[in-house]
Formats: sequence, C-alpha cells, structure tokens
Amino acid sequence: MFHYCMEAPNGDEMWGKFDYREITAPERIVFVNSFSDEDGGLTRHPLSPDWPLEMLSTITFAEQDGRTTVTVRWVPLNATDAERKTFEAGRASMQQGWSGTMDQLTDYLAKA
Repeated sequence: MFHYCMEAPNGDEMWGKFDYREITAPERIVFVNSFSDEDGGLTRHPLSPDWPLEMLSTITFAEQDGRTTVTVRWVPLNATDAERKTFEAGRASMQQGWSGTMDQLTDYLAKA
C-alpha cells in the first residue's frame, strides 16, 4: 500500500492511498486508488460525494526504439450508477491531472 497526503498552498490536506494488486516490472502496475483519512481508512472524495469510493488503475509501460509509452487506464470499481456517471463526467479533469503529473516527471528526468 502507498498512503499519501497532498497539501494545498493554503495548508488543506487531502489523503489517498493505492492498494497494489500487481507489479510486473517493467511492464505493468495495477492498484486500487481511493481517498482516505490520515489513518488510511477509506473515505469519500472531499469535494464530490458521488465520486466512486474505489478506482482500479492499470498502468502499462511499452518500450520501442528507446522510448517508453505509458498508458493509464482508470475505471470505477464496485461503483453505483451515480458514481459511474460522476466519474465519466470528470474524465477531462482526470486527463489534465495525469498530464500534469507526466509533465512534472518529464521535467524531472530532463534534469536528472
């Protein structure tokens, strides 16, 4: 399990966790992603009560000609209809978040 805290510039905290299901180096990582409390207990999204409690994340890595393609698949897990609808409505913001994370990784690797 990976338990983490994101801190906003104003000091507000948002906790989350990844419960790993599979790690197949160097090809694949599968985990259940959820919001949590400080102790690692499962909680609702602090800003979206209809957000799924759990999401299944599958990240694959494929190398070709010295370059790696990273594919992220993220789907609701054990979700209600309302939670699936909220998740689908949030896809654009999730894509923006994952893109920002990958941009930060690219910057970090360029400096390494």
